Amino acid sequence: MAQVGPSSIQYIGGEAAIAKFAWKPGNKLPTLKPHSGAKLRLIEHYLEAYFDTVVRSPRMDRLRITLVDGFCGGGAFDDKGLRVQGTPFLLLNAIRNAQAKLNASRAKPIDIDAQFHFVDLSKHHIEFLREELIREGYLSRIGHDIHLHRKKFEEAAVEIEASIRKRTVRGKGRSLFLLDQTGYGEAPFETIRSLFANFEKAECILTFAVDFLIDYLSTRAENLKGFAKVELDQSQIIEMIGLRDGSGGRYAIQRLLLQHIQASTGASFLSPFFIRSRDSNKNLWLVHLSQHATARNVMVDSHWAVKNHSLHQGRGGLEMLGFDPNFDPSVTSDFMFGDHEVSIMKDQLAEDLLRRIRDTTKGNPVRYGQLLNSIANETPARLEDLDSVIGHLAAKRELSILNQDGTARRTFSPDKQDFIEMNRQSRLL
Repeated sequence: MAQVGPSSIQYIGGEAAIAKFAWKPGNKLPTLKPHSGAKLRLIEHYLEAYFDTVVRSPRMDRLRITLVDGFCGGGAFDDKGLRVQGTPFLLLNAIRNAQAKLNASRAKPIDIDAQFHFVDLSKHHIEFLREELIREGYLSRIGHDIHLHRKKFEEAAVEIEASIRKRTVRGKGRSLFLLDQTGYGEAPFETIRSLFANFEKAECILTFAVDFLIDYLSTRAENLKGFAKVELDQSQIIEMIGLRDGSGGRYAIQRLLLQHIQASTGASFLSPFFIRSRDSNKNLWLVHLSQHATARNVMVDSHWAVKNHSLHQGRGGLEMLGFDPNFDPSVTSDFMFGDHEVSIMKDQLAEDLLRRIRDTTKGNPVRYGQLLNSIANETPARLEDLDSVIGHLAAKRELSILNQDGTARRTFSPDKQDFIEMNRQSRLL
C-alpha cells in the first residue's frame, strides 16, 4: 500500500516508489495513512460479504479459492502506536472467519480450500512479511498454502494462473486478486485480461491513481512508455490532453478511462469509486472488476457500508460511464454514500430509468434481469435500490411488471425473470 507523489512518473515498473514506502526488518513500521485505513476497512467488509454470497447452498461442502495480493508490502502498519495488519492478513483472516461463521449454522460443515499468493518486487518487503507471518504462527504453512513471490506482479501471475488452472473445474477458477498498486501502471491490463479470459469466476480489486494519470498526460517518450501497460496509445493521450483544461474536462477524461479499463481488461462489470488521499489531495479509484453483476453488487454494498470514505462524482443516477455535458462537478457536491444520499439517488434513478426504458425498448417489454445487467456499471446503486425504484415506478403506474407469460403481476417487487414495460399512461409517453 504505497503512497504516490509528484515524482510518481519515475516509478512505473521500477523500484523508485518502493523505496518511498518501505518495510525493512528492524525498521519502524510505516504509518497508516487515513485513505489506506479506509481501503483496509472497505476490503475487510467486502471479504466478509463475499463468502456469505458465494456459499449459499446448504449442500455445499467444499469451496476452492485462490487469493492473491499482487502488491503485498510488509503486512503491518503503525496507526498512532497501534500495530495494524495489512492486506495479506486481511485475506488470511477472511478465510478463517468465513469458515467459522459458515459452519456455526450449518448441519453439513464446509471446508474452504484456499491458496494464498503474496507478491512484491522488494526483497525487504517479502522478508518483512515473512517475519510477520512467522510472528503470527504461519511458519508451517509457508510453501504449502501460503506462497511468497519476490517478483513483478505480471511475472508472478504466470505461475499463479498455472496453479489456479490445476485447481479449477471447467474453467471457473474462483479467485480474488487484490491489486493495490502504487499508481496506475504496475498491474498491466494484459495480465488482468488474461485472468478474465481464462477464469470465469475471477475478480480483481484494482487501485488506480486516476488523478495522477490525468496530471501526467504527455506525449513525451518516457510518459508514453509508462502508459503502455494500461494500453493508452498516443492518439488517446492527445485526445485526453485536449479535454483536460476545458470545462468539465477531467470528468470527461474519467469517463473515457472507465470505458477503456472495461474494454482493455475484458471485465463485464466494474465499480469505480474514489478514495480521497488527503495527503496529496488526489483521488484514487478502487475499481472492482468481475464477470458477474452479483459480484459487483457485493463491492457496491461495501462502499455503502463504509460510509463517507468512498466518493462518487455524480448525482447517483445513470451517469457513471457516459459524459453528461450538463454536469458540472465544480458546482455539484460529492456523493459520499451517506444515508441522506439514498433518497436523492433514488429520485435521480427514477428519472433516468424511465428515460432509459422508454428510449431503448421502443415500447417492448424487457426482461428485468437483462435491464439490470445493462445498467449495473452506470450507477452507485445497489441491486436492492434498483428493485425499490422499479417497484416505486410500478406503484405510480409509470411502469408495468409482467410475469413471464405476459400477464400483469400483482406485486410491486420485481424478480429478475419478470418483464418490465412502460405503462401506457406514463408521463414520459
